[in-house]
Amino acid sequence: MATKAKKIYEDFIQAEGPREVNIDHFTKDVTLRNLVDLSPATFDLAQKRIFALMEKDSFGRFLRSEQYQDLLVN
Repeated sequence: MATKAKKIYEDFIQAEGPREVNIDHFTKDVTLRNLVDLSPATFDLAQKRIFALMEKDSFGRFLRSEQYQDLLVN
């Protein structure tokens, strides 16, 4: 589990990661500290922030996108 958790952190949360998501530094720091003592809740704060960003920004843009609108018509 530790190896997978570290890989998730490095890919998605760590600054300059190959698939870095746009979350605040506080959340990144908390998640990094959580990696020291892994638990099922290690990524909970990051997950909440990412879902909130998706709900607030990405999902709305997707619903208004031309591609999605085309799907609704066809």
